Amino acid sequence: MLFEALALVTSITNALGVTLIARGMRGAKPIVAAFYSVAIQTVILVALLLTRMPQLNLLAVGYFALGGVLSLGVARLLNFVAMRGLGVAKTSALIGSSPVITTLLSIAIISESPDLATFAGAATVALGVALISGATGFRIERALLVGLASALAYSLSNIASKSGVLLQPDPFLSATTGAVAGLAFISAYLAATGQTRDLGIGRQSLACFAATGVLSSVGWLAMMAALETGPVSVVTTIVYSYPLFALITTRLLMREEKLTTRTIAGSTLVVLGVAIVTLL
Repeated sequence: MLFEALALVTSITNALGVTLIARGMRGAKPIVAAFYSVAIQTVILVALLLTRMPQLNLLAVGYFALGGVLSLGVARLLNFVAMRGLGVAKTSALIGSSPVITTLLSIAIISESPDLATFAGAATVALGVALISGATGFRIERALLVGLASALAYSLSNIASKSGVLLQPDPFLSATTGAVAGLAFISAYLAATGQTRDLGIGRQSLACFAATGVLSSVGWLAMMAALETGPVSVVTTIVYSYPLFALITTRLLMREEKLTTRTIAGSTLVVLGVAIVTLL
């Protein structure tokens, strides 16, 4: 069906995006990768929004901006930092747990009643993360904690954006406002830490980051179109299957990254856990 195909497009663009970022970061810092990818995404979304400017609810815009800072600012930066330490496949699988974390946070924050499927999905994701990490005993890699912090920031962003959508149901405005806020956060961070001089990068890295920004925009628009005609549970499950596609794109485009049995099994369990939570 059409909505399933559109959701699949988003999943594939996500996988391609993180792989391209990993290639581009061979010659640039994670913060620089975040800046260029978010900048391109912001330009595209703002240009599209200008064709249909809506009435603004300022409180909703505030929630959208907070969601953008958390997602495109904090979470994306942590995501890229984790990617340098863990690789594309492991980091993508960790980020794939975001829907489950969001569900658990929603239970805590708005007092929703958890069901058996929620607990089963969370347990499945936890097992997947344990396999992916490769940690033994109580030793956990710092990069793993950074990756989990990124997933948490993405989840908090989802809650902030949802609060905004309840006030003004305009996902297009939400994404564009979030992109602008995320870019502003990253720019301020670069200036405050004196890293603006690092923005001078090679053509190959710049091309990878720009392509990621384009892919992010295409993937988001495809997901919005999918949500117009398809059940959100099915669309979300397909979108967050991208860790499995990341395994494929990583193998094809970055042959030096090792994909172990534990990584593959863990990625599969993370996606399975997401499916349990969203479909049951």
